[in-house]
Amino acid sequence: MKSAARIIGVFAAVLLFALLVFGCGGQKTITPVAVGEMQDYRDPLYGFHLQFPKGWKSQSEAGKARFYSSEEAVQRFVDPTGAYADGLMIAIDVIKTSTPDQQKTGILDEMKNPGRTISPETPVTIGGKTGTSVSYTANWSKKVREEGKHIFVPVDTMLYDIVFSGFGDQYAAHQAVIDAIVKSFEFPKPVEKGRDLTLPSESFTEYDAKLFTFQYPENFNFDDKVTKGNNELALGLRGVRLDCSIQFIVFGAKGLTVEKVVEQNKAKYPGASAGKASISGQPALTLTYSPTKEVERRVYFVVKSDKVYRIIMDWFKPQREQYLAAYDKVIQSIRMK
Repeated sequence: MKSAARIIGVFAAVLLFALLVFGCGGQKTITPVAVGEMQDYRDPLYGFHLQFPKGWKSQSEAGKARFYSSEEAVQRFVDPTGAYADGLMIAIDVIKTSTPDQQKTGILDEMKNPGRTISPETPVTIGGKTGTSVSYTANWSKKVREEGKHIFVPVDTMLYDIVFSGFGDQYAAHQAVIDAIVKSFEFPKPVEKGRDLTLPSESFTEYDAKLFTFQYPENFNFDDKVTKGNNELALGLRGVRLDCSIQFIVFGAKGLTVEKVVEQNKAKYPGASAGKASISGQPALTLTYSPTKEVERRVYFVVKSDKVYRIIMDWFKPQREQYLAAYDKVIQSIRMK
């Protein structure tokens, strides 16, 4: 009787587990991932724009963007059969070509290999432009399966290849997130012919940094390598030229005036020339110098509510006039709370 009871107990446990893992008819239940807080990304060179989930891992450069649902997902896509957690990837490649249809055909031909199934092309609209969508599945092993789709959009002399890909059930689980990203996608606005695309954009975006708001050139992206440390706030933006950047750092003033703060910090900026400015109605002091042969830097200091606001702006010397014109708009847009 005791043995029978144990057998029944084990059977009940197995049945309960099966009910939790599988739905009716033996189908595996997939829990949808909700669309949470999103953050902006704008390509610094071509200017395409999209939103992706906050907290995702970004590995992007001009014309080539990559976003992963987790750090392990990065490794999963590098080594599909490795012992890593399943995840989702968003990839955008801008390919310069005079024959976008041939380029698309070449990509599809490369996808045709054993273990991979490709669906027929279907029309799709994204960012107000017409393209084609191709869904696929790839079996890397008996237990490892990748599922996703390519969206191909020809724009002038470029082909946009937008990919959504997931391992396991991650592609299906993230459908709401994928739909939100597709809905947010915007192609770049036409730019003035002959204009240097590495210069700060003439279009600006508003950002709320909690302690203050400001506007920045659309082709500058937030730099996730800027660390907060012991500061109350630290964030940075970087332009197409990686030596051109803007940084905001806020820390306690400890009762010091802006003059005392600059006096304590000026030794860090040897050879700097002093100046005056105004930020959000507050008097500011500046130090300008050259940290390298090709780069010039200006550091702004402001004190408000016993907090020091330090703003660091770097620009390419030969284009000083153009960068300072854009940076002045940033400074004038700052509104401290």
